Parts: sequence; C-alpha cells; structure tokens
Amino acid sequence: MKKLIFLFFLIILAINLFSEEAIFISQKNPPLSMEAIKNQDYFYINVDYLSKYDSMVMNRTSRIMYIIYNKNVLEISLNDFYSKINFINKYNNSVLIIDENVYIRDDVLSTFLQLNNFKDIDTIFFYSEIPKITTCNVSTSEIKIELNSYLSESSITLTRITKDGDYLLSIKPVAPMESIPNNLDYSYSNNTAYLKFKSDFNYEVNLNGKNLSIIIDKKIIPTITDADKTTSENEGLQYIEKTEELNGQRLKIYQLIVDPKIYQIKVDLNNLGTRSDVYSFLKEKNPIFSVNASFFDPQTLEPVGNIISDGILLHLSSYSRPALIIGTNFLDIDYIKLEYQLNIDNLLFWIKSINSTWKGDVKLYTHHYKGNIAETEENYVFFLIDENNRIISKNKTTPSEGEKLILIDKKYEKYLGNISLGTKVNFTLNKSENLSNDPVLLLEGGPILIHSKYTQEQLDAEKKSYSNGIIYGKAPRTVVALDKEQNINLMVIEGLDNPETGLTYDETRNLLFKIGEFEVAMMLDGGSSSIVYYEGEIQNFKNEKTRNYIPVLLSVYKKIP
Repeated sequence: MKKLIFLFFLIILAINLFSEEAIFISQKNPPLSMEAIKNQDYFYINVDYLSKYDSMVMNRTSRIMYIIYNKNVLEISLNDFYSKINFINKYNNSVLIIDENVYIRDDVLSTFLQLNNFKDIDTIFFYSEIPKITTCNVSTSEIKIELNSYLSESSITLTRITKDGDYLLSIKPVAPMESIPNNLDYSYSNNTAYLKFKSDFNYEVNLNGKNLSIIIDKKIIPTITDADKTTSENEGLQYIEKTEELNGQRLKIYQLIVDPKIYQIKVDLNNLGTRSDVYSFLKEKNPIFSVNASFFDPQTLEPVGNIISDGILLHLSSYSRPALIIGTNFLDIDYIKLEYQLNIDNLLFWIKSINSTWKGDVKLYTHHYKGNIAETEENYVFFLIDENNRIISKNKTTPSEGEKLILIDKKYEKYLGNISLGTKVNFTLNKSENLSNDPVLLLEGGPILIHSKYTQEQLDAEKKSYSNGIIYGKAPRTVVALDKEQNINLMVIEGLDNPETGLTYDETRNLLFKIGEFEVAMMLDGGSSSIVYYEGEIQNFKNEKTRNYIPVLLSVYKKIP
C-alpha cells in the first residue's frame, strides 16, 4: 500500500502552494502584491486579485471567464484550460483551477497587460519599464539609494556573507547603474545590482517609497558565541543548543529530543482566522517547547494540509503532503489520504474543508476557528450540533467548545427539508490502508528528507515536486525527525555568523546524517517562520523579518494523568 500511496503522490500536480507571489511595480504607485503559485517554469497568478491592479471588467459563467482591460479582452476557458487574447491568440494549458480559484499563466498576463516580467526563485515582478537607480551615495554609516520607481521589500536583500563582516546588498529588478561611485564595489547580472561592502557593524534596511537606505543598526546587537548551551535533560526530554560546521558554513542548531510516550505532543492553532501575535499566544499557552509547523498563506494565514490534534480533525484540505503521524504505539512520517464524511438523516456528504475559508459544497467549523465565518445563509444551509453530534440550531452561529457548525450548499436544500432539531449527525473518517488506527496527531509538512522505507529514486521524485525556493534556497529550516529509539526530534537550524542564512534541502539532509541516526525526517515551514520557544522565550534569532503571525505550532506539554 505504501508504494500505491507514493504513486498517487507522484501523479498529483505538484505545486508549492502559497509560497510564491506576483508583485507589480511602477513609477506612479506603491508595489502591489498578488497571490501566485508556481508550476514547472511558470508562475500562475490568481485572477481574482487583478481587480486591484486597475479598473477591469470581469464576467464569469460556468464555462468561460472574460476580463476586459484597455479595450483588450482576455478569455479564460474554465473547462479546457486555455486562454485567448482578443479572441485570436490562443494559449493552451495556460489556466489552473484550484478550489474554484482561477489562475492565469504569467506569459499570457504579461501580453494582456503589456508588461515585462522578471522571475526570481519564488517571486515574479511585473513592470512596464525596468526600475533605475538614479543616485547612490556611500558614507561610513549609511548607503543611500534613490530610484525612479517604487520597489517591494521582496526586491531588496541584505546578507552578511562572511563572519569577517562582508555584506552583499542585492536589488532586483533594476537596470544597470549608469554612474557608479568610486567607493562602491558594484556588479550586475540578470537584472540584479549587487553592492558589496565591509563593516564590523550590523545594518538595517529602510525602504521608503523610492528611497532606500542601509544604515547602522543602533539597537543592542547580541553577541553570538561558538559555545554550546548547557543541555537541559529530564526523563524523556532533552533540549540542546549546539554549533556544527557543514561545507565551511557554521550553523546553530536548536534541538529538542522528546519521548512521545512520556510527554504530550500537540498541534496548537494560534487563534486561527485572525492575525494573532505568536509570542503572546505561546506565553498564554505556556508549552514546554514549541516550533512553527505547517506551511501557510502569509496573506490569509490559511494553513496548508491536514491537521489532527488530540484525535480531533482541526483542518482539512485536498493537497497531498507527507505528515507526522502519532498514534497509540505508532509513530511515522508518511503520505496519508483522508476523507471525512457526514451522514445526516441518511444523506451522505463529503466534507471538503474544516476551519478553512476555502470554498466547498460542504464545510465545517469548530470552536478552534476564531475568525469571522464569512459564508452567508444566502449560499449555505447551517446546522449547529452539540458535543453529542445532535442538531441544536439551524441558524448561522459561532460554535462554542465541543460544538460544530456544518455548512451545506443551498443547492442541496431540497433534500434537507425534513431534518429537525435533535437529529443525530454521524461522522466517518476514511483513511488510507497504511494507517490502521485513528491518529492522535497528524500534521502535514514536507518535503521528506529521510525515509528508511523509500528508495533513493522515490526521494528524488519527492524532492523534484517542490519549488526551487524550498529545495535550492539557503534559509533557516525547521525539521521533525524520528530516531531509532522512537523519539521525536524537533529542530530549527540557522546560520551562526548570519542567522538569516541557512541550508538548502540537500545540506539539511546531509547535516541530519552528520548529527544523528534518524529513521525518518521531513521539513516543516522554514525561513522567516522558523521559531523555537523554550523556557518561556523565543530562543533562536529574531528580527523585523521574523513572522509575528504564525498560525500553526507543534508543541510539547506534560501529560495529564
């Protein structure tokens, strides 16, 4: 069955959802960000966001969508996945539809809007004229740059590339500088300007309109030492901070080794549906240890993947990702397929989403969702059920603890007329054969780094299914790994000399082979989301780029007898 699961995974269109964005930059207006996804070498932009760009007329039927802009017409086929511009130029396979959201390929959008584009690893920039650096002044305490266009923060990267204080500032997309200051180490390649300088100080980046400044950070800069932190060790629990070197790069590792038979591992939802500060949330929950977990859309904070905690299904989506699975006397990382059904008055429905704003004919909310339930009684029939799964209300209302709110599309209303208060609702969780019992915890992440039951060919296929940014980008990494003693190892790995740098996929895998004997391992969300919470504080590097709003965390608690 495991091979069938993997084959199922291989035939799914592998897209790294919610990790990419499209940014429109211009000389007149601040940059505009839109949701995008990446498949193969193309970016696909969410069509619903285009109304933000300029005045457009949009019409949609069940088969065709039309967008009219500047007397041009973009026709999008929702059935055959092609698009046409002005009913003449046809672009096959240029449309993606995911959960009823429509995405258009970048080359079609560029032609339709008459814009150029520049593709980075996980960002595509659109512009009518490539931005230019008009002036650049370098002093001992500041670099000041003026541009003729607005740029996004995604266009600017400042990296400390050596422990001796060598900095590299990259700006993209821009045209080559026409006048280069004598005291500036400047180079240019692929629409990107590189400015290199050396300093003993730390710096911060300020982007204000068309003005960019790199100034000395006057805040107190913590001293980074090579010394390992004294480990904290209790029965079934060991916390370690240590440094390692890999390929000439020094790394800082924050690691918790925990026995799930002695301690409780839970998924914490940080007030899902709201923008809730993660530090305040963790202070209130007070776990022994916590790390960031699921991938998510940074704009909506919507998690990606299925989530079960304390045996309760907290989030459901249709994407196939590997998952950490904890059950009674069972521990693994693997691909799991879940289906969730409800039976109401002998009517069988498949639930398409739980605690999610994703569209679906049948949805469910629990008290774990703290945001506004946007669906209306014009489009859905609502049933509120109590902890015994009996209907207690037919009105839209926010569920309290133990309650569930069921939403069924109005098109099924004619079948629901005989349902009364007190009717029992039955739920069934169907799962793939490699999961014999209902899990206590299930958390999807990915990609898999190590798996003793997978061949190298399977692991290579797993690696290729994720975006270049996840595989080849150097970033802080959050990892969950299982060792031979069936302990769970939770780790955050970042650069020591420059914490904002980290590891590629291959480097992370090689580091795991170096520091332990792990049976299975996979990545969780990383980069600016990577945090370690221990002893009431965030232990790893944190700056203004670190995300404050992290919706899903993997936490360790004492078991309640």
